[in-house]
Amino acid sequence: MSSCRHLSPALLLGLTLLAASPIAAAQPSQPTAEAKLAAKALADKGWELFNAGRYEDALTAFRDAEAQVHAPPFLVMAARSCERLGRLLEARSLYQRVLDEPLAATAPRAFQQAQADARAEFAALAARIPTLDVAVADTPHNTVELTLDGQRIAPAKPVEVDPGEHTLSGVVPGRPPVTRKIRLDERAKGYIVLDLAPPPAEAPPARSAPAASGNDLRKTLFIGGGVAAGVGLIAGTVFTGLALGDGSDAENLRERVDSDPALRGYCPSTQHPPLCSELSDTVDRQYALLNVAIYSFIIGAAGVGTVIYALVDRPAAPASHMQVVPQVGAGSAGFSLTGRF
Repeated sequence: MSSCRHLSPALLLGLTLLAASPIAAAQPSQPTAEAKLAAKALADKGWELFNAGRYEDALTAFRDAEAQVHAPPFLVMAARSCERLGRLLEARSLYQRVLDEPLAATAPRAFQQAQADARAEFAALAARIPTLDVAVADTPHNTVELTLDGQRIAPAKPVEVDPGEHTLSGVVPGRPPVTRKIRLDERAKGYIVLDLAPPPAEAPPARSAPAASGNDLRKTLFIGGGVAAGVGLIAGTVFTGLALGDGSDAENLRERVDSDPALRGYCPSTQHPPLCSELSDTVDRQYALLNVAIYSFIIGAAGVGTVIYALVDRPAAPASHMQVVPQVGAGSAGFSLTGRF
């Protein structure tokens, strides 16, 4: 570690500042004695703030000292303050200023040491600066506007950034902007694909069927009731006829059972003889058809009732009205409300 890291740059500068020539310091004119004293005081203050960890205040002090008297040690300490604050790009720029300044062979030793420190720290800093590469999916690059922390950047071209959180935005004409928050650590090589493709079109909302009016409801009831009445009455009539036919067949079978000498009007089993089995099946079928006929007539009757309900006109509810009547009497006055509510 160089001696400038251990000793106050203001003290080193104080030993050489008076001897610094305009050429050695690369200044257009000699600083005044007052400017030198002010610069030394600011540098001392900056050094104390830097050692106390107050890097933002230290940076301000070193910049103010540089404004009074130009000296490479001030820029080096300002760069180190930026490093501590995570502003690596700004620190690199300050180191570069020190390196770009030509120093004469007679320049103060503190200036030469500052330039040597800047060269070493500039090289070490380069590897710490993170980069971010932004790719754009399914969108031509010439139609995209990318910004990183408000600054325009080009897609598919890595950019150097300070470590920390950044805001990336992408805009395509005619589409809403897309914004992402990105955090990069030191030495990171960030890569992100920004999807700016338009979202799929949303299906139009389904329209609900309008509420049925009174006439529509009555029409529906009339049609439904008419169908139920027709089907029920026709089915009931058909099944009644079939049941009556089976009843006639059952009566004939009973007469045959009564006239059979072997049975003598009595069937000991529905399975034997065959005549008894036939009689039992006929009677069962007759009762089943009668039940179906009854249910059919019930459905038909319900349909008839629905038709009648749909055809009957019902008076509309009377509209409410109100009347305000003033009342005045001996020693009193007021209003009365009359009407239908």
